[in-house]
Amino acid sequence: MKKQYNIMTSCDDGLVPYVAVGLTAMAYNLKDAEIDFFFLHSRVSQKNIEMLKALCEKLNNGMIHFHEITVPHAEVYEELAKYGTGWAGEAYYSLCAHLLLPEDVDRVLYLDAGDTLIVGDIDPYYHYDFQGKSLVVTASGYKIRAGEQVLFESDDLGDPLIGLPSILRGIFNSGSYMMNLAKMREDGRTLADYQYLSKMLRVLLGVDNHDIYWGDQGLLAAAFVGDIRCYGFPEIRDLWYMPYNFCLWYFDRRTKKPDYIPAILHFAGTAFKPWDGTYPVFSERFQKRERLRSLDELKEGQAEYYYMWHEYALLADHILEKAGY
Repeated sequence: MKKQYNIMTSCDDGLVPYVAVGLTAMAYNLKDAEIDFFFLHSRVSQKNIEMLKALCEKLNNGMIHFHEITVPHAEVYEELAKYGTGWAGEAYYSLCAHLLLPEDVDRVLYLDAGDTLIVGDIDPYYHYDFQGKSLVVTASGYKIRAGEQVLFESDDLGDPLIGLPSILRGIFNSGSYMMNLAKMREDGRTLADYQYLSKMLRVLLGVDNHDIYWGDQGLLAAAFVGDIRCYGFPEIRDLWYMPYNFCLWYFDRRTKKPDYIPAILHFAGTAFKPWDGTYPVFSERFQKRERLRSLDELKEGQAEYYYMWHEYALLADHILEKAGY
């Protein structure tokens, strides 16, 4: 039986070229799958939409089905982003994925636009049992109780010294996570709920300025704390275990490769993004000469993943050129 995956991302025009690289990696590493790719946006040009459609038609013999979703009320997401750190409103579109995607889509894999790559088998992650929770995530922090790592709970939002700050920093990394859309619909979550949560967080902290939460992952953590399943937990509580959201800041502390094979890469916590690297072959489509940086700036172990990104960029460029783009 052919595998089928629902995969989603969201961005503005600036990140669209890198979405093309991600789609190409997806196609080459999920060759046996039919993929419904949901692209959420509010301000992407028609030219770029047509480019992504054309690319999907060429990949895997058309087995990646492109679904464009124009997000309403973009100004509300921008308001949410106003109190976050560093990301625009598009990063928050996933909060209402259950309302934006078709009702027959019961689960979806969300990927950060641009700086994530699928490079292996995602099936164990995609079909991981939600166990009644709304999200399956890669944990980035646990709390300590009686000397043991345990999950944060909704009551921890009321702890202004440890619980609340930890949650708002993000108890999981939002580069890649699974969403239980069926449960989110049952729970009746609305965009207004997130507006109210953002307001109440500002009240709890006694401030009404920027940087209340660490971008989308801080608000997501606050919205879903207690309603999250961490991949591998409780059998695995090692925060460096992240096969489906392998953040390259792994090499900040370790020089040896992990003892697992990453299936989803996340170019997070690095000196620069992969499209700014200096490679033997320059890609006019995906790179800007004035932004180029030496790969020597990277930590030991990171460069091989940058070269992997570059290979998919060249493949994407070749496919798009043949398609007339």
